[in-house]
Amino acid sequence: MSSSLVRRARDVATKFASRAGSAGSLRGVVPGTRASPLHSASAPYPPIFATRAFASQTSPASPSSPGLFEMRTYVMNPEWREAYLHVAQRALGPTGVLRKFHRGFLGSWVTNIGGDLNEVVSLYHYADYDEREDTRRRMSRDSEWGGFDIETRPMIRSHKSEIFLPATKALESAGIPDALEHMKKMADTSRVGTRDPGVYELRTYQLELGYNPIPKLMEHMSAGLPSKLKSDTAGLGELAWMGYSDVGKLNQFVELWRYPSFQDHIKVREAARGAGEWRECIGKIAPMVQMFDTRLVKPATFSPMQ
Repeated sequence: MSSSLVRRARDVATKFASRAGSAGSLRGVVPGTRASPLHSASAPYPPIFATRAFASQTSPASPSSPGLFEMRTYVMNPEWREAYLHVAQRALGPTGVLRKFHRGFLGSWVTNIGGDLNEVVSLYHYADYDEREDTRRRMSRDSEWGGFDIETRPMIRSHKSEIFLPATKALESAGIPDALEHMKKMADTSRVGTRDPGVYELRTYQLELGYNPIPKLMEHMSAGLPSKLKSDTAGLGELAWMGYSDVGKLNQFVELWRYPSFQDHIKVREAARGAGEWRECIGKIAPMVQMFDTRLVKPATFSPMQ
């Protein structure tokens, strides 16, 4: 990151914090204090937020409950993207101070092809909405999270949150009985360093309005997905997750696949075209689909899933 970019981030965030300090309008900011942007890797965030200790921590999700997945999409101002990733690496990396809030943090990916190149998509798991609310409440009252929020806010152009539920039936047809455990295993594999960071494909289907399209899609996926996986004789593609929207733009269905490289993604796609049951599946799904979007994304350096 260039020195000029650091200076610009410092100037913007300082002005932002100064306005909040004088007006006392920013959530939890103590009047007369100021946030210092782009701190050194060893420096803690400033104690600008009033904090209090919480007596209990949220209990982990029951193994029998699939829970819910929150997809948070950030679009950066182009000049701030690298600065944001730098700050997020320090805060959300393996030893980052903010990992304590997100035991269900699964991954962050930066769009590389097929979408806004300033976009960062993150995926989190919660046992239920109560756990999410408790997590967000504790974050809002924590000084370290408050410092990160103030530091990065000027860098972000837009921020969207959506809730997805796991497409259990379709995942089971691919030999994945538990979406969360499967993604944790993928993160564990990345952590031990047995493979290089991969390329992920984020596929989004927008289905027509109604109660039936999502169940029908999962039924068709369950029938056709095994043939698609079988056609990948080299084992280049790895299904990471499937889910459908519960809050946000409804009747969305999302697939997340991992490949060793960009070209391997093409090889897997070409092989799938020869899978009869998969082609039949797509033929049945297509009339329900209003829009289909695919993006190739790279995991951020601080992403558990690589």
